[in-house]
Amino acid sequence: MKKSAIVLVFAMALSFVVRAQSIQEGVNNFYAERYGSAKSIFDKLLASNPNNIEATYWLGQTYLAQENLSGAKSLYEKALASNGNAPLFLAGMGHVELLEGNKTGARQHFEQAITASKGRKGADPVVLTAIGRANVDAYSDAKRNGDLDYAIAKLNEAAQIAPNNPDVFLTLGNAYRKKHLGGEAVQAYRKAGNFAPAIYRTAMLYQTQSQPGQGYSDIVLENLNNAISADPRFAPAYEQLYYYNLLYKKDFATAETFATKYISNSDPSVENDYLKAQTDFVQKKFSDAVNIGKNIISQTNNNAKPRVYRLMGYSYLELKDTTTACQFVNDFFKHAKDEDIIGEDYLLHATACGKNDPEIIRTDVYKAVQIDSVLSRQIGLLTKAATDAKNNNQRVLEAELNKLSFDLRKPDQRNATELINGVALPYFFGGAYQKADSAAKAYIAIAPDSIWGHYWSALALASIDTSMEQGLAMPAYQKVLDIAATDKVRFKSQGVRAAQTLAIYSFNIKNDKAAAAAYVQKGLEFDPTNANLKNIEGVLNAKPSAPAKNNSGSSGGATKEKTKTGTTKVKKKG
Repeated sequence: MKKSAIVLVFAMALSFVVRAQSIQEGVNNFYAERYGSAKSIFDKLLASNPNNIEATYWLGQTYLAQENLSGAKSLYEKALASNGNAPLFLAGMGHVELLEGNKTGARQHFEQAITASKGRKGADPVVLTAIGRANVDAYSDAKRNGDLDYAIAKLNEAAQIAPNNPDVFLTLGNAYRKKHLGGEAVQAYRKAGNFAPAIYRTAMLYQTQSQPGQGYSDIVLENLNNAISADPRFAPAYEQLYYYNLLYKKDFATAETFATKYISNSDPSVENDYLKAQTDFVQKKFSDAVNIGKNIISQTNNNAKPRVYRLMGYSYLELKDTTTACQFVNDFFKHAKDEDIIGEDYLLHATACGKNDPEIIRTDVYKAVQIDSVLSRQIGLLTKAATDAKNNNQRVLEAELNKLSFDLRKPDQRNATELINGVALPYFFGGAYQKADSAAKAYIAIAPDSIWGHYWSALALASIDTSMEQGLAMPAYQKVLDIAATDKVRFKSQGVRAAQTLAIYSFNIKNDKAAAAAYVQKGLEFDPTNANLKNIEGVLNAKPSAPAKNNSGSSGGATKEKTKTGTTKVKKKG
């Protein structure tokens, strides 16, 4: 009898191990994005035991990963109807409610799940992790349905209870990543140990922090290879190595090898044809890439993976069809989750959809900067966008992007001349004179003895006060003249312009002939033969004749002509 009991206990233990391994196999498929295989495993487990709580929970998570919100909701509702106190069912239902925007209902279910799962050592770490996962998944910078702080608190609690559970630290890393705390995210991922999904996420986090166009850094490649060592069937890592060899090394043979490995470790799907489309794109076969993409979208009932719509956007841009490119880029953002989006995606949208709308470009660039946590990458994105704006003659936008780049950096990382060349000048040429003046004055605050801040401030203010009635530009022109006098050769043109403008202002607006004459003489010190200054000098030196009124009118007319000439000339040089 005792021997039979031992055999029975052993059989029960063996059954538990088989069950656990089956669940883990399904979870491994889930994390490797083999959602069809994961669903098949969970379906089989439930067919043999309809009361399998873990299988039910993970089947619901698989539905959510496949964007089948209604399927997950129906599953969890049915499960709660038969077992209303199962903590994982409560957490799963809360997950669905967050995605629906019902934050209050979700929080109630989460708290009920915690209460129901509490034992001697506190809440069940698996349940706490499920709650964390729900909040992380439902959170995006745009919607913010999930509560990342709440998730992090529960996940840290789970980590104290189960310090060797890699799923806890994977989810915690994801939470920190969505809070744009890259350092904390990497620390959490590393605590997951030799766990392929966490190692892969580490690689992708480092990849988002690399400079545009620089490819994959050594640390990214190291983590991708480590993910494969941890799980030789981890398909996402093979996919990234395919991209590396295709896009950066241009090693098409090796890229093809990784494409084959990715396909062999993925569920059979028309989506796998994407790799062929990507290869065609790199080889500049844009029409072929479009045809493959259209087939994938058609075969998936317009529910393809986000990457397909992104590739279609890039392909149509190369085919010079920005209208269609914009449509596909918008489709990309409709299908993409936060983790699918990188900074360049917003620049793609700006290029495809914002050619004639600077506001779209401005918004997209700001989003691109916000999504990256590394300053050097932010500056790279802004530099590229500013160059595009300049090439498209969007000078105000160019100035704004350069100003944002300047403001993001610490003082010791800035070059003050950027405020003139990158901000004040494009503002001025774009007609934003007040902003040009502000940028010039910001430069003056840094370099008060330099002529350039005063000069561009004067030009901007003169463009605002074209009649000179307010005298807005005169203090700046006086400073320009003073500084120019220290080097009459180097600052010849600036000195002449300042002296001429001050002379015209003194005579026409202030009625101060002596001051006007003095400014003319200062101007002639820079250029003794300057025609404009000589003409003004002639008007000032003209003797009144008998019909003084007529001569005065003639003199005024001549001065006004000079004023008009001077103002026009200032505008041309500005």
